[in-house]
Amino acid sequence: MPALNRTDLHDQHKPVIAEAIFAVEAVSAGEQSEKQLKAKAVLDNLFPLDAGSHQDVTCYVIDYRHLLAYFKDGSHCGLKDASHFVAFSGEKEDPCAILLRDGSGCHLELSLGCRKGSGAVELVEIEDIQLESCTTFSQGPALPPSMAAMRHWISLIKGDGKPQAMMEDKEFTAKCGADYYLDYSFTL
Repeated sequence: MPALNRTDLHDQHKPVIAEAIFAVEAVSAGEQSEKQLKAKAVLDNLFPLDAGSHQDVTCYVIDYRHLLAYFKDGSHCGLKDASHFVAFSGEKEDPCAILLRDGSGCHLELSLGCRKGSGAVELVEIEDIQLESCTTFSQGPALPPSMAAMRHWISLIKGDGKPQAMMEDKEFTAKCGADYYLDYSFTL
């Protein structure tokens, strides 16, 4: 997996995402609680809740076609922009991953850690946040001109403290119940 550096990211048109990556990158891999705080701040910045903060969420649940965030006091809310939630993996009552998409079409995968069985209501643990980054290139002299793209996933939490580009296909369940595939490479 190729490592990304600041020069690669500054060339992109996503300064907010680049800033989020560098904020999480600045925290060493050994400081997981601080990394969790920074990762949840990324979610608050890119995909804010209707009320409250991702910092205070105890669990996420899929209710029909909506993502709900639950808090310690039993209250819950959705995303400020409900259309950002597009898919999930796992069970609706206990998703393993949640897929969000911003207004420009870029995806963010939120991988959730296992809930601890201590009996106390605890904050949700984020296993990883992966941000989608696409690279486009021409497929040659084909008529009509066509463009291809390669989808990279930049991991914010896993690894040695540096974001890593991961090139892999991903499969989810769309909020409508259909299959939702994100291929590693695709034609525009």
